[in-house]
Amino acid sequence: MLERFVSVVGGATLPFLLYAAAAVILAPALIEGWPRSSRWRLASALVGTAGGIIVAALRALAIIHDRTGVTVPTLIVCVLADAALLTSVLLLARRPRWGAEGRLGAVAQVAACTALAAAFFRAVPEVVLQLAAFIEPGEEVVSSTMLLRVLGFVGAWACVAILSFLYYRAARRAPVVLTRASLAVFLTVVTAVHLLQLLRVLNGTQRIRITGTGFRLLSWAANNFEGAILLTAAAIWLVPLAVELARALGRAPAQANPARLRAVRAERRRSRRWVLASAGAFTLLVLTRTVAVAKLNEVPTLSEPEPYELAASGALIPTSLLADGHLHRFSYEATNGTQVRWIALLKNGGAYGVGLDACESCGPSGYYESDGKVICKRCDVAINPATVGFKGGCNPIPIEYTVEDGTMLIPTEVLEASAEVFA
Repeated sequence: MLERFVSVVGGATLPFLLYAAAAVILAPALIEGWPRSSRWRLASALVGTAGGIIVAALRALAIIHDRTGVTVPTLIVCVLADAALLTSVLLLARRPRWGAEGRLGAVAQVAACTALAAAFFRAVPEVVLQLAAFIEPGEEVVSSTMLLRVLGFVGAWACVAILSFLYYRAARRAPVVLTRASLAVFLTVVTAVHLLQLLRVLNGTQRIRITGTGFRLLSWAANNFEGAILLTAAAIWLVPLAVELARALGRAPAQANPARLRAVRAERRRSRRWVLASAGAFTLLVLTRTVAVAKLNEVPTLSEPEPYELAASGALIPTSLLADGHLHRFSYEATNGTQVRWIALLKNGGAYGVGLDACESCGPSGYYESDGKVICKRCDVAINPATVGFKGGCNPIPIEYTVEDGTMLIPTEVLEASAEVFA
C-alpha cells in the first residue's frame, strides 16, 4: 500500500500542480459559472490522461517496444508548451489588460492546454503500469494485500487532487502580485525539469553528447527529480500563502458599519482555513517524499545464523526448530574458509523447503521473511514459501537433505560443494 501511494504521489503531483497553477494565473478576477477556458483546461488534462492510459496499455501488451519514440516527442512538446506558458505569464504580469479577452489571453490558454495535455500524457503511463503489479505471482486474485495496494493507488490520486485543489483555493486569496511571481518561478522549475529530462534521454540514446559539468547536472536531476525538485516546486506555492496567513491573522481594519466588519472577519477566517489546509497538505507531501521514501528504501538486515549440531555426516537440525513455519538461516564454514549459508522452513502440508541463501540470478545476496513471503534482498522479489526448494526464477538454489527421527540432515559434501556459490 505505502509503495503504491509513494509512487503515485511522486509521478502525479507535478502535473496536478501545473493544472492548479494554470487555473490560478489564467482565471478571471471575477468567476461567474464555469468559464469556457476552465472547461478547455480540464478537457486537455483528460485527453492527456486518456492518451497516457493508451500508451501504458500498449507498453503492457509489448506493442510499444521503443519508449524513446514516445518519450522524446512528448518532452519536446512539454518544453515548448511550458516555455510558451511561462512567457505568456510574464507578459501578462507586465500587461494585465492583455489577459482574459485581450490579445494574449487566447495564446496563454492554448499554451496552458497544450502543457497540461503533454504533462499528464508524460506522467500517467508510469503510474498506470503499476496496475500490473497489484497481484504478485502466487497470490489470490482477491486478497487483503491486493486490496491494500488498490487503496494506496486510488488514495494517492485522491490526495494529489485534493492538494492541488487546496493550493488553488488558497492561492486565489493570496496577494495577486506575489502569487503570480511565485507561480512564474514554479513554471520555470517545471520547464527546467522537462528540459533536463529531454537532454538526459537524448544523451542516453546518443543523439547528443553531454560531458563534464553538464553530465553531472543531468545525473543530479535524474536522481533528485522526484524528491528535491518536487518539494521545491510545491514549496514555492507556500510563499504567497504565508503572506496571506499573516494578513488573515492580523487585526481586521475598521469598517464603516458592523455588518461590513463581520464580513471582513468571516472572509479572513475562510482564508486562514484554506491556507492552513494547504500547509497541512504540503506537510503530507513532505512526509511522503521523505519519511515514506526512506521507509521503502530501507535495506533489511539478514537475521543471524542459528545454532545447530555439526556431525561428521553433516549439519543436524531438529525439525522442532522449524515447526513455527518461519524462515530459519544457518551457516557452515567450508574447508576453504567460505561461509555457506542456507535457509529452511516448514511449508503448508508438512513438507520442508530447503535451499541456499542465494539464487542463480542475484547471487548470495540472501533472503528475509516479510508478511509471510520470502523476499530476495537484492531484487525485492516476493517468493511464495511453497515454492522454496524448487528451481526457477529467484528461488533459493535447492540443496539435498534428509529427514529422519525428527532431525534434518544436510550432508557435508553438499555444503562443501555449495561453497563456490558464496566464494
